[in-house]
Amino acid sequence: MRKTLSRALQLVLCYDGVMKLLAFILNLPWTCVGIILLLISVPKHIQLHMKPFALVATVGSFWWQTWQSSHKGTRAVSIGNIVLLGENLLPYDKEHELVHVMQYERAPFIQAFLYIYQSLKYGYKNNKYEIEAYKLAGNRYVEK
Repeated sequence: MRKTLSRALQLVLCYDGVMKLLAFILNLPWTCVGIILLLISVPKHIQLHMKPFALVATVGSFWWQTWQSSHKGTRAVSIGNIVLLGENLLPYDKEHELVHVMQYERAPFIQAFLYIYQSLKYGYKNNKYEIEAYKLAGNRYVEK
């Protein structure tokens, strides 16, 4: 009985590992975009976060986003497995962005499209992915 439970646990862990690897591969296009944005954002500090697996970087600015008036005051951005943190962070902003990385793991490749759809239909504040991220991270939306 104990041996059977041990084998079942091994299979579950193996399945989980395979699914995470598959999600990582499917998210590679978004992660590559994130790496490009990281490089052009003047990275100041970079660290590897393990759960969820993400490259987290503090950057000088999000100058490439200033053409969008709705994104002025952006504090952090996540794209695939890349998290970019600005200099004007509030408590739990990093955790909020790591929730978005988990969302990418849950819906590999299509997450960006789902997020955009939610934002266009319901707006940023009522986007279900933002609501989940604010709730799980323990932070709240702050008007710009």
